[in-house]
Amino acid sequence: MKYLFYALCFGTVSLLPAQEEETELEPKEPPYEVGALPFESGYMIEREGAPNLNFCFVENKIHLYWLDDEGLIMEPELDRAVVRFTGSVRGRDYFVLSQLEGDIGLGTPFKALRPHLYNVFLVIGSTEADNVETFRFLYTPSMTVDAPVESE
Repeated sequence: MKYLFYALCFGTVSLLPAQEEETELEPKEPPYEVGALPFESGYMIEREGAPNLNFCFVENKIHLYWLDDEGLIMEPELDRAVVRFTGSVRGRDYFVLSQLEGDIGLGTPFKALRPHLYNVFLVIGSTEADNVETFRFLYTPSMTVDAPVESE
């Protein structure tokens, strides 16, 4: 009889509807994966009618990520980009970015010297399709912070 009571109790518990819990995405540290909420770091490039870009340094290497409307990492639109540092630059000043492992963005295997204070000239797109976008901005060491990207 005692076992029948336990069976009835556990049986009724399993018939109750499961409560849905809203889970918030926790910001992840780089290197990222597709669908992850990145920390706000680097330089955010807002584009009209296209995914935003996040240019940052991960372990002193350049990374470029595409962000969807919710601010989550998405697969890159392109498989190459070019970065040139202008002005007074110590070390290498030209980088070709190619796909990172796992198709999460573009990056380079070469390290950039610290401090990361650069005048950046970023070119993405294909010259064959006349679909080239260029961006110029100043990257400063203070652009690396530990706060999640704000989603709209």
